[in-house]
Amino acid sequence: MNIFKIHKEERWIALLTLLFLLCLNWMLISNYPDIFTKGGTLGYWSIFSKNFRMSGYDCWSYIMLSNLRIHFETTRHPLFLSILYPLYLLNHGMMWLFGSNFAVYIMALLLLFCSIYSVLFMYRIFRQILELRKFDAFMFTAMFLSIAHVMVAMIVPDHFVISLFLLTMTLYIAGLKIKNKTNFKLWQIAVLFFVTSGVTLTNGAKTLLAALFVNGKKYLRPKSIALTVFLPLVLLLGVYWFQYNVFELPQKQVIHKIEKSNKEKNGDEVAKHNAIRDKWIREHTGRPLSDAPLLNLTDATTPRVETIVENLFGESIQLHQGHLLEDLSFTRPMFVKYNHWFNYAVEAIIVAMFAFSLWRGRNVKLLRMCMAWFAIDIILHLVLGFGITEVYIMSADWIFIIPLAFATLMHLSDNRHRIILRIVCSCITLYLLLWNTSLLVSYLTTPFDKIPKF
Repeated sequence: MNIFKIHKEERWIALLTLLFLLCLNWMLISNYPDIFTKGGTLGYWSIFSKNFRMSGYDCWSYIMLSNLRIHFETTRHPLFLSILYPLYLLNHGMMWLFGSNFAVYIMALLLLFCSIYSVLFMYRIFRQILELRKFDAFMFTAMFLSIAHVMVAMIVPDHFVISLFLLTMTLYIAGLKIKNKTNFKLWQIAVLFFVTSGVTLTNGAKTLLAALFVNGKKYLRPKSIALTVFLPLVLLLGVYWFQYNVFELPQKQVIHKIEKSNKEKNGDEVAKHNAIRDKWIREHTGRPLSDAPLLNLTDATTPRVETIVENLFGESIQLHQGHLLEDLSFTRPMFVKYNHWFNYAVEAIIVAMFAFSLWRGRNVKLLRMCMAWFAIDIILHLVLGFGITEVYIMSADWIFIIPLAFATLMHLSDNRHRIILRIVCSCITLYLLLWNTSLLVSYLTTPFDKIPKF
């Protein structure tokens, strides 16, 4: 079965998604300064990093596509570089032919592809696996798309929507196998593990959990582990080693010389800038569990309850009006309050329904598997504190479980309760779509020089 074939029933969903995201991408790109599309040998790090600001998402892909400079962590995202490199070659050729930088347009096309298929995979889960009516499947798909940091992740030039695409694809394939009572083939697990962990290392664990839920205990045989875990990891290590030596190491040597030269020329200015930046970061991050490698990325002191209310189930789902889409690393406080009481009421309703849906659907294997995925994110972000101060930008890695839980509740309900659930979920979807779209559009249409950057 070709999972990338768009069936007749799905075409209008794909078209509506395409039109919606094209509008958002057009507003984003048309608001960029002209220098974003200027070609030639330019200082692209300064051009993009000093001007692009959207809620903590990075613009490293723009820089990578412009001049092959790598500023993201390839140890955690080894295949992100592999995905972007052919696009760099394409942009380099077009820049040579036309004299303009097409990085923002090329990246937008990649984001559109991943976004549309993420939406389609979620629709198929609701329609084919949970066997919901067309209207209900569409409603929950629209709810998924209307979630704040799903919508935002689909237009920003970061890796999150690629992860979302791979995770929803894995979820859909696993769901089909659970429904049809078939098993993953070892090569399928190996490929899925290779790509999911290659884009975001920790997401590989979710693929392995999917394999365990689908294939059962027999997946834990030594042969299965060797072929689906160790072999892909060795290949990823080889990819990383090659990319590091061919691209990153020479670049680090060049950057070191530039930094050394800047310190010699503008030592006082550089020191003052670094002091201001370090002070801001210290004030907006918690203390780590330890200064040991990896553990120095944890956070033991950031308040968890406020994080859950304002960020995990707050900003992730409903954008805050105050400090709209500002970057914590520059201008956004760690916690922003909503201006209206009804935002908290909507959040409380969603969280209560989510908890009830998880309990009601605890015996549904697909939802149980997704709960295990969600547990990984809770341990990483809330328990250990990895990225906890900007937990909302990681929403694409887990938040699809909310519409999935609601859809599972619909699947398990009788006709009378389905009508009530349909009305409530339709109201939530319409509210989220109007609230988040209006705020996102207001941000995207704000004159570029009026957006806070420092």
